[in-house]
Amino acid sequence: MPLAFGALPLHQIRNLVTMGQKTSKSKSNHDYNHFPFFSDGDTIQTVKEAHTFFILRGLPGSVKSTFGPKLLATYPSSIACTMETAPVAEQDESDGDWFAQVDEKIQQGMKDVKNVILVDDNHRSAQRLDYLAGLAKDNDYIVVIVTSVTKWEKPADSLERIIPYYFGWFLVRKSAQEMRKNAKDFLKLLTCNKEFLEEFKPNVEWHSEEEFNLQEYFQKRPSMLHCTTKFCNFGEAPGCESYARSKVVEQNYAKTFTLKVTALFVTPRTVGARVVLDKIQDLLWPREEASEGGGDSAEAKLPFGSRSHISLACAPGIKAVQTGLDLLEILKLEEEGKKPEQQMETEEGLLSCYGLGRWIVKLPKPVEVKTLFSGFYQRKKLTTDSEDN
Repeated sequence: MPLAFGALPLHQIRNLVTMGQKTSKSKSNHDYNHFPFFSDGDTIQTVKEAHTFFILRGLPGSVKSTFGPKLLATYPSSIACTMETAPVAEQDESDGDWFAQVDEKIQQGMKDVKNVILVDDNHRSAQRLDYLAGLAKDNDYIVVIVTSVTKWEKPADSLERIIPYYFGWFLVRKSAQEMRKNAKDFLKLLTCNKEFLEEFKPNVEWHSEEEFNLQEYFQKRPSMLHCTTKFCNFGEAPGCESYARSKVVEQNYAKTFTLKVTALFVTPRTVGARVVLDKIQDLLWPREEASEGGGDSAEAKLPFGSRSHISLACAPGIKAVQTGLDLLEILKLEEEGKKPEQQMETEEGLLSCYGLGRWIVKLPKPVEVKTLFSGFYQRKKLTTDSEDN
């Protein structure tokens, strides 16, 4: 059921961007140059190579009319899916034919594998936004939402502030493909390792009569590889509002980052990649993680941001959030000085076993992956538990 924006509490009726937009009274409402995808050279180059789905939100006649031309000028090979008129009521948006022309352009852009797709259809309902976000996810596009309002709009007339299911660094398609290959090679390496199989198999449930197969056991794979920073649950999680409003999030929204993967690990529950953050990336890691066992708490005694990871696969019935917990478990054992029960050199690096099916390989050289910092916005029931965060 579409949201009735006018009935929302005033604190929820806010101008979204803000995210990715520095709010300065001295700046013109027509000045979009501060967005990373317009101002940062590395981000511009990454977006040109990646697959990004821009959703432009705002009332007809707002300054968003200047955004589209600027985006098309910056990314000449992009496609704009626009609609000049706006629905006169929310009932119009529920009409499946209302956005047919725009949707046809979107489908064509995805069929042509356009690197940048801009959608400007003047929608206001949550259902339409959910549809667009789901379409982008299903076609492996990273969603970036930009909302503009006119300087004469009243707060109650503007669109609601959008807080995603989670914020994070989303791997661009090429890096995601490379990371998936690394995971596949890692599991293949373990499958051929007698010592691994003898230790690992007693810790898992395998009901098939066929010979144990790691690739089949870890069937659940996330459709979009990412490194979660903050789980928000669309505004319901503690601290998400302050995180979304923070200056560092607003300034870095839709900006490119290169993450360094230093290890791959497997447990009876998950397969993941450890990410080591640099000082700038640390700023986007939530401060409260330190008191939740995810950082430098007295109990964990681990560096801040130690939980940062990329979920690669899960066992049946396991949610992706378990991947970070499995990583922390291994890192705490290392920090406590526990010696590996087994250790061996492999073509992937030094492979260590900490018992109970917990194995980690330290890569001889970090694998760098390109990402965009954004959010996961689809509200529909997630297609797999691997999308939970």
